[in-house]
Amino acid sequence: MNRIILSVSIVIIVGLGAWFLYPMFKGKFQPVMKMVDLDIVYQDWLTENQLTDPIEDVNIVITKDNGMLYLMSGDEMVARWDVALSVNPAGRKTGVRDGKTPVGEYHISNHERRTEHHLILYINYPNIDDASAALNAESITELEHREIMTASNLGTLPPEDTPLGGGLGIHGGGTSRDWTDDGSFAVNDDVVEILWSACPDGTSVTIYENFTDWELAGFIMSS
Repeated sequence: MNRIILSVSIVIIVGLGAWFLYPMFKGKFQPVMKMVDLDIVYQDWLTENQLTDPIEDVNIVITKDNGMLYLMSGDEMVARWDVALSVNPAGRKTGVRDGKTPVGEYHISNHERRTEHHLILYINYPNIDDASAALNAESITELEHREIMTASNLGTLPPEDTPLGGGLGIHGGGTSRDWTDDGSFAVNDDVVEILWSACPDGTSVTIYENFTDWELAGFIMSS
């Protein structure tokens, strides 16, 4: 009897572990899509939704409390999808590995094809506001503040080795629950394929703590 209980316990533990770790590792063994495949996916999506390329004044809005990512054309919503956040997402991100996701105005700094989470669109976290708040709180040095400011002025990715962390972005991997461990945003793989082509470097990414913080919340709700 004890042997049966032990075997069942092992099966349950292994199953729970696989369920928890699967989103983090599911993309590691997938081949990176060819660029032509991404173009086909995007063009098919545009046709299905009667949209033209490029999407005019394209921008992204993410609202944390309801876990949604909105693809916008100016003030008009083009599409919306579920988004998974980090394990402790509420509140402004102020440090590496704090489990939180950023809040504020960012932009896409770089596209990277990688197998870990399919594809990623990096955002410029930490930005100037993050760096200034951290300097005032004495959690980063003057030198680290200058490095972040310089990267922001040059339009390059901010350093990742300060106490604020970095290397965050929108990537694939699924939305079954909040699971990212560094403050990034996860969407389904087919969604990040669309965002990859729809949102060039420089695309604005606005992140709100609450959906109602967004000035267009009432309009979006009624549309």
